[in-house]
Amino acid sequence: MLIQRIGVPSFDERRSDNRVVVRFRVNRQPDQAWISSFKAHAASSALGATTAVFNGNDAAVELARPKSAAELSTALDCFIECANLGLRSWGTFEGAPRAMPAPPRSFRGKVRDRV
Repeated sequence: MLIQRIGVPSFDERRSDNRVVVRFRVNRQPDQAWISSFKAHAASSALGATTAVFNGNDAAVELARPKSAAELSTALDCFIECANLGLRSWGTFEGAPRAMPAPPRSFRGKVRDRV
């Protein structure tokens, strides 16, 4: 069974630096791999999460203040769905870029047509 957000997320704390702490619940307790994937997607998003804590079904995420409740709900659902699918993130939760392997030598310096 996939993890889903249940209920409406709520603003728990507003920070002076235009950041907020948002609390929400999920339908079941996620495992550590799922949490790591969620954190990586949240950190690399436009809302730039810096903290994400899961305690059973309860979660709290610190992020940039969203423009609307709809933006917040959409972002949280996106982070959850990406973690469910096991998609790789462009960043890491620590904010350090991932090392990408170099392309094979046969591709270096060549221009490829778009397909």
